[in-house]
Amino acid sequence: MLNKVILAILFGAIAVFAFSPFNIWLLAFVSYAGLLGLIVRLSTRQALFITFCWAFSFFLAGTHWIYVSIQQYGELPLPIAIIILVLLFSYLSIYPMLFTFLVKRWTQSYSFIQLVIAAPAIWQLTEFLRGWVFTGFSWLQLGYSQFNSPLNIYLPLFGVNFLNLLIPVICGVAVYLYYQYKNINKKQRYIILACSASFAITTWCLSIPNWVKVDDSRHANIALIQGNIEQSLKWDRNQLINTLANYQRLTQQATKTANIIIWPEAAITDAEMNQQAYLQKLDHDARQTESNIAVGIIDAHLVAQDYQVLNSLVVLGNNEPYLYPTQNRYSKHHLVPFGEFIPLAWLLNPIANLLNIPMSSMTQGEYIQPSLVMKGFKFTTAICYEITQSQQVWDNFHQDTDFLLTVSNDAWFGNSIGPWQHLQMAQTRARELGRPLLRSTNNGITAVTDQYGNIIKKLPQFQQAILTINISPTIGATPYSVWGNAPYWLIVASLLMLIALYNYKKY
Repeated sequence: MLNKVILAILFGAIAVFAFSPFNIWLLAFVSYAGLLGLIVRLSTRQALFITFCWAFSFFLAGTHWIYVSIQQYGELPLPIAIIILVLLFSYLSIYPMLFTFLVKRWTQSYSFIQLVIAAPAIWQLTEFLRGWVFTGFSWLQLGYSQFNSPLNIYLPLFGVNFLNLLIPVICGVAVYLYYQYKNINKKQRYIILACSASFAITTWCLSIPNWVKVDDSRHANIALIQGNIEQSLKWDRNQLINTLANYQRLTQQATKTANIIIWPEAAITDAEMNQQAYLQKLDHDARQTESNIAVGIIDAHLVAQDYQVLNSLVVLGNNEPYLYPTQNRYSKHHLVPFGEFIPLAWLLNPIANLLNIPMSSMTQGEYIQPSLVMKGFKFTTAICYEITQSQQVWDNFHQDTDFLLTVSNDAWFGNSIGPWQHLQMAQTRARELGRPLLRSTNNGITAVTDQYGNIIKKLPQFQQAILTINISPTIGATPYSVWGNAPYWLIVASLLMLIALYNYKKY
């Protein structure tokens, strides 16, 4: 059993290298197939323990960078920080353990229906729950690891969730063949080879179409501001004056070459109502230079005796002078647990107080919001963590969208792999929807991608700088932008029906 525990820990940990910045995408298959191969041999109780070892190792290796925000910026003693992380990773491990329990409970070991039908379908359900309960934590979904693999051609067709399904199916077939190869006759082997060849040919054929094309008749001159404000100083009231001066100076510099200027998330660490004079001056200057400025700011106000705090992106330089609350704005809907709101506050507030994170009691913006409009271009917008939510971005996307826009502050995670994973998920949205993506961050990674998600230009991390680019939007529609996740859920529902039919006949 000790050997299996060691293998489980190893298989879980190596998955991190499948994601950015390492991009050894084949390891995602090795990791999941390793888990599957281990649990089919064991009793349910043993399989649950092995899955816990795999999952804890998976989340520890893949999201260890959360430690930076908890210990370094939350200023917690090391033992308390470690306890919090152990609790977090243990909680996240519940979902793979639920997967194992259901697979063992509903299907027969080593069977085709267990490995190729049941396991992939149940994995989708438990991953959906992981990304939904308490607003969810959908980080490290296996599909993102395939952004640089040949399977990325399925992104504009069916989205990242389809890859989350396809990886377990491929691994299930591999594990089934490993255990059953001696029992497979010659005819069945030919069928397997034919199916494999058909899949490879189909994948190649699907790489040929260009679903969208660049609209060369339109050009946007855009500047992304990377203020590089140290996180430990960012919310210090004494730093605010310097922050405002820096962004004003950088914006004045940017307007010399660009007429669309985008600041990062919460660039102004103060309530919008407190900065009316500053914003009005900025708005006046923007209209004088015929430019638009998207400003990350905190919108705090009273609504029916309820104090609401929204994480917002406000556009200045519109035809009409800025007057709070201007309508050309976007407010973050998908809030980060503990970072921006406290789930089960009656129970978990003591932990939140320990973390001492500013603005941890925020209000959700509307789920569906209009596109931001700047200089005639339409931007489907997502703030920070929201860009990881494929369904939400799709629900807010329109076929007349010109660009995807995301602003963020990844300074919470220091010089870790977290910002690179975050960028990879943003790149995936561009590939799915066939639109160039603009990403403005406080200290990196500020970047622009093309409609395939490939990085055209980026700034170095931890430098105060301006990224300027002249870029054209795209026109046309990827299949995913039209039908979204509907085909994916149809496939999952079909697989679940097969499981139900299998269990009905068995009993």
